[in-house]
Formats: sequence, C-alpha cells, structure tokens
Amino acid sequence: MRTIVVPTDYSKPARNAAFYALYLANALKCNIDLCHAFALPVDSPMLGQTAWALYEYPALQDENSKELKKLAKSLENKAKTLWGDEAFPFHPTIQQICEGSDVVQLVNSTAADNKTLLIVMGMQGAGMLTRFIFGSNSIKMIKNTQHPLLLIPQNHQYKGLKKIAFATDLNKKDIKTAQSLIKFADYFDAELLITHIIQSNNDVIEDTAYEHKKELFLKNLDGKICYNCIYSENIDYGLEILKNKDIDMLIMGHHYRGFFDGFIQGSHAVRQANELEIPLLIIPEGGHIYF
Repeated sequence: MRTIVVPTDYSKPARNAAFYALYLANALKCNIDLCHAFALPVDSPMLGQTAWALYEYPALQDENSKELKKLAKSLENKAKTLWGDEAFPFHPTIQQICEGSDVVQLVNSTAADNKTLLIVMGMQGAGMLTRFIFGSNSIKMIKNTQHPLLLIPQNHQYKGLKKIAFATDLNKKDIKTAQSLIKFADYFDAELLITHIIQSNNDVIEDTAYEHKKELFLKNLDGKICYNCIYSENIDYGLEILKNKDIDMLIMGHHYRGFFDGFIQGSHAVRQANELEIPLLIIPEGGHIYF
C-alpha cells in the first residue's frame, strides 16, 4: 500500500503539514498514516515507576488517541469538502497510529510497514528554522530517515506544484534520483528544475569537462525538465538565489548533507535558511524512493 507518513504533535506547524499532506496524497493516489508518539514516565525500577508506567499505558494511549482521531476527522471532512462524498475522485484513507514511543522510531517503523512515498513534517517557518533544526527529533529524523522527508513551513499553504527545483552537483548517483523526481513532478504536471549551484571560488567554468558532465547527467532524463546553473559564493547563497525563481518546492539530495550539518553547528547556512518559506524535500542516501 502506498502511503504518506505524517507525524503530529497537534501543534500548528504539524497540523498545517497534515493538511498539506492531504493534497499530496490525493494527487499521488496514496493513503495517509497519521501517527503520534506520546511520552511515557521515566522508568525507574528502584522507585517502582516501570510497573506504574505499564499500568497507566492504556489510559495514556486512549487520551492521546482521542486527539489523533479529531485531527483525522478534520482531514476527512476537508477531503469531502474538496472532492465530495463519492468514491471517485480518489479520497485518501486516514490511518491512525498512536503509541508510547520515540518519535523517530515510530515514524521509521510506520514507514517501513508500507510502501511509503514521503514522510511529511511541519516546521516553524520563516525566521524559526533554527529552532526546528536544533530540536533533537528533527535532527534524528534528518539523519536517520530512509524515506524522502518533506518539511513544511508553518504558514505555507498548498496551492499546487508548478515548478520543483532539485539542487544537485551533477553526481552520477543523483541521476537515478532525478528520474524518480520527474515521475513525482508528473503527478502534479509540474516542471522539474534541475539546478547546479557552482561555488565561484572553485573556478568551475563552462569548459569541455563541465559540459560533458552536464550532458551525461541530462541525456537519459525524459520528462518536463529544465536546467539551471547558478554561480554563487557558497551553497546557501546559491539557494537564496534559487528560491527567488518562483519555485513551489526545493529538493536536496544526500550530497548536501553537509548543508544540514551546518545547521546543527550554527553556521552561516542557518541565517540563509531562516528565510526559506517553501517546502523542503530531503532525499536520503540509499533510501527508498517509490515515486
């Protein structure tokens, strides 16, 4: 079964991400796994708290499940408003998973149970990405996901996807990813903008070797694509230029893992990324891509 996994803590960013995922699920013809991981009391056998935690588990699960059901109902009502009560057009089925667990562990196990296309999470949006990235669950999710991870800014509303940008260094490993992303873009009749950000201090010019590399990357890609080359002082400034090109989603592959490491270390990349107001899709190295 094809699914989108949507973890939620019932916050405004998480709720917004869930509704964004609903539109994606309709276009991709897949269902939604809505999941919530609730915290358990700290186990301390010396204090007898392990037994207490087991005793209280059903009550905690029931309490948290009620909130999850409310959100699922809101999504179902939105689907009826958008697409009517009939079976056609496609309506995503909303599955609910509520467990006392580590968030990342629950998300990954839920994703592994099905043919998961995306994991969709909310983030704080413009000016607040630093806070999001420094959250331990967010860092672990970026580093440990085996499925494409889509981060939705808090105030970003779905208005369709017309242009999707894929930032790549033209590495051969990214060719397969680009082919999958063309299929993804096709569900929305969107154009895939393949973007190579060249750091100008590297002296990579339009020479024969570069043209050969670009030709090798593009020659077997078939679909609605466009190529864009950006010369910039560094990667984050290049992304700053890219986001002004009317794109609806930015996609970054595993070769930009250092970009996220920069977030964690508090580098200059943080200040640039704070301005990002569009969804950001992270493709993990060696992950499962089912588009």
